[in-house]
Amino acid sequence: MKACKFCSTQVENHVLHCPSCGSAVFLHICENCGTAFDSGFCPNCGVKAGQKKKICPDCGSAYFTNACPNCGYTPSRKPAVQKVEQTVIHKHVYEHAPVRTAPTPTQARQVKKNSKGCGCGSIILVIIILGLLFSGNKSSSKKNTTSFRATNTPKVTAKVTKSGPTNTPLPTATPEPDVAAAQDAVNKYYAALEDAGETPDPDTMSEHQKALNYINSTRSRIDGKTASASSYTPDVSKAAWKEGRGITTSKSEPDYIGVLGYAAVYKNENIDDRGAFLETPWQVLVYQPDKQFWAEAGTVPHKTQAVVIGQKLEKKTSKQYQGYLQIIRMDTEETCWLKVENFVTEPYWEMNLSSAIEDGFCLATFNQVSNYYPVTHGNRKAELKDGTTVLLPLKSTVISSSPDRTNNSICGIFCMQKNNRYQTETVWFNEADLTLSY
Repeated sequence: MKACKFCSTQVENHVLHCPSCGSAVFLHICENCGTAFDSGFCPNCGVKAGQKKKICPDCGSAYFTNACPNCGYTPSRKPAVQKVEQTVIHKHVYEHAPVRTAPTPTQARQVKKNSKGCGCGSIILVIIILGLLFSGNKSSSKKNTTSFRATNTPKVTAKVTKSGPTNTPLPTATPEPDVAAAQDAVNKYYAALEDAGETPDPDTMSEHQKALNYINSTRSRIDGKTASASSYTPDVSKAAWKEGRGITTSKSEPDYIGVLGYAAVYKNENIDDRGAFLETPWQVLVYQPDKQFWAEAGTVPHKTQAVVIGQKLEKKTSKQYQGYLQIIRMDTEETCWLKVENFVTEPYWEMNLSSAIEDGFCLATFNQVSNYYPVTHGNRKAELKDGTTVLLPLKSTVISSSPDRTNNSICGIFCMQKNNRYQTETVWFNEADLTLSY
């Protein structure tokens, strides 16, 4: 199955155009977990796009791999129970089948006596005798086989049936608590719009919602009714768009509507300036639209969980968009706007260190445990005490390179006091000497 990217109508894989809106752009629907995606494999469970589930004829399990994970069945290996049943049945037939015997002397003399003349009588007699023998064999074989099946192999025949294995339905996934809470907040927001007789601002819609807006407007004109805000309510998901910060891996605009993620600092907060990173929690700027401009409207703490309900984006490069996202804060259920580069889809601070700095800024604690001291740009030893707090910048924002990429590959900034003033210095660390703390 696949779903229209704009109106979410589900169609078969061979359909080229959406029957609802006419679009030719579709998302794959994972047959295993139901996730919608546009890559070659499901980002949630790894099943290949378009792959159909298989039903094991041996144990009835549903699977997507080459072999059944429950019993190991593969198409090239037939179920063992069929082989056992056939072997036993044939052995029984041959052991109990009557042995053909030659005619008795009396029968032979009778045949010889009747052979006088044209010989037709002899031929007829021989045919009758052979017919009786063969009919006896078949009757005996059939009776023995039927009796053996009924008394000795009830369990085997119960497993292998002509109707095939029962197709057990897959269990329905239960939404995670934070996803369910976010969906409830989104439903309340759109219900409030509907009570006020309003609909979402078309300028804040994603491409998907704009398509829905066109469909709803068309239907409203036909029915003579006004489209309700509830028809735009998105389904909240963590995996709808995996890339944060406006990054796109396709030619289309990122669709963050309904995505549950987090507010996170970016280089625009200047947290590396004069030791500002030592003051936690970090703060992320939020905004409100002021006609064609954007006015600062306060801050939200770094790591604040939020769900996106609107977006105004424009292409910055071929791989990144810039602009603003309208969010609902999950801690207060207040709405505000933040820059798209301040929105991430995963809590990267819970990952391992090398993965975390690929997605954002972090704090780490230094303790010398490796055989390599931290070094400066000139590959000189940097003097740091154990327990020093170090800022690890987002890797893509680092413009210099390490003098020892093999042993000291992690860029870090620490703050020191000199002449009653705080100064920062950039050094390079061995990963084993750093432990993520924030």
